[in-house]
Amino acid sequence: MEAKSILLETIVPALGALISTVMYAVPIKAVTRASQNRTLGDLNPIPFSVTVANTIIWLSYGLLRLDPFITTPNCLGVVMAIYCTVTTYGLADEKVRSRVRMVLCAEAVLLPVLWVVSAFAFSDVKDQQNLWGLAGNTISLIYYGAPLSSMAEVIRTRNSASILLPLTMVNLTNALLWTAYGLAVMDAYVWLPNGIGAALSLAQLALSMMFPARHGSAVGSHVSSALDHNHDALPSGLDDLRHVADEERVPLKRPDEKH
Repeated sequence: MEAKSILLETIVPALGALISTVMYAVPIKAVTRASQNRTLGDLNPIPFSVTVANTIIWLSYGLLRLDPFITTPNCLGVVMAIYCTVTTYGLADEKVRSRVRMVLCAEAVLLPVLWVVSAFAFSDVKDQQNLWGLAGNTISLIYYGAPLSSMAEVIRTRNSASILLPLTMVNLTNALLWTAYGLAVMDAYVWLPNGIGAALSLAQLALSMMFPARHGSAVGSHVSSALDHNHDALPSGLDDLRHVADEERVPLKRPDEKH
């Protein structure tokens, strides 16, 4: 096997699988802390419940392709997403619980339908892969398209404080790795959504250079606002970043409020 083939078909996807697993694991610390404190805080259970479906869909796709690089991180991701969903559900109020139940019920309908159609409507494995690939792409494109609202805000305010550079760099690296792997194995369901994700991440980096972040009392607010826009699409919540943003806020006192 040539060195190029080893790089693109083994090393690159292995790194992509590692980063994906780390991204799924990021919110576990915050979720465990919330469980110990018996308060949900700023954690939002809904993204975790969506991640359950996302990981199951890509796990199914990876199994059909017999691809360990897609299967492994999503197999672990299912476990972590279920843990985060169940734990935060128990801490949420009834309004949030109702929304989580709606998401899970929708998934309970969608996933079995996909399995039934895949098993009985398509006898060819390639057709089954197409079905699950399209389902996975739909969720991935929603995730990668979520930052568009934040990018529009950056252009409007000419302030990139709402762009979290570490998160953007991780997303870019992850997307580039999976894009390279998808191209190497000629899998459009892998390289297409990740290629779009990489382009959007590069656009965010360009905006951060065009409109430098204006640090000050509003920075924490901008960052938290950006997370509010993107929270439902984050692969694993990444709620630790929200806590950092909240700590950075400088409260404004009313004129009649004592210092």
